[in-house]
Amino acid sequence: MLFLVEDKRFSIHLGFDPIAVIRAAIFNVQKKSLQGASTIPQQIVSARIPRPIRISRSWKYKALQTALAFVHCISRSKVSLLHEYVNTIYWGRSYHGLDSAATGYFGCDRQSLSVTQSFFLAERIAAPNRMSAKRILNLVNRKPIKAGLARHGATVANVFEVYSRIYGNGGGLCQLRER
Repeated sequence: MLFLVEDKRFSIHLGFDPIAVIRAAIFNVQKKSLQGASTIPQQIVSARIPRPIRISRSWKYKALQTALAFVHCISRSKVSLLHEYVNTIYWGRSYHGLDSAATGYFGCDRQSLSVTQSFFLAERIAAPNRMSAKRILNLVNRKPIKAGLARHGATVANVFEVYSRIYGNGGGLCQLRER
């Protein structure tokens, strides 16, 4: 689920995803919605850059982030990058690292996570302290994600149940149930 939600071309790119950059640029120019295109290596780099320097929406910063991510990708293995990412990324509610997030949200270890719990955690990374029903619906309606859920015997309703247990039934979650 992590790759499908966060960086589906992780295995083939060298730190930046030109297809995602073009998609984000088109959406951002058309003002449909603010889109990002940061890859897993770019997010690792971003987490290492001190806050005063990190201005994530400027072209200058994105160029620096892209160059550093490229260096990361050619100097380290994908497994090493992925390991660093899942063990350090912020998952919301003061949880840093996958083990902390799995225990904090679900009371289990990473090996015990269900596919719907994995989806929940992967979705949290983009906006760890905000829940967006629109974003969740957009993601679960993507064919590869739906197929991944189905392959493991899960449905969109199962995804809603996970969010309902974590956040309750109020607010934007009602939209999930209606769709």
